[in-house]
Amino acid sequence: MKQKPIHYDGSGQVAENVETPVDEPLEVTDEMRKNISANPYEIK
Repeated sequence: MKQKPIHYDGSGQVAENVETPVDEPLEVTDEMRKNISANPYEIK
């Protein structure tokens, strides 16, 4: 078995040919802020 599974403690082999995503800044819109800051337990 060449590749070991990644365990909960983080041990295991990491694939070397995996490409990292492009470092682009995330723009948070007003609608996103409203959805994030809302109380999920609030009944509308």
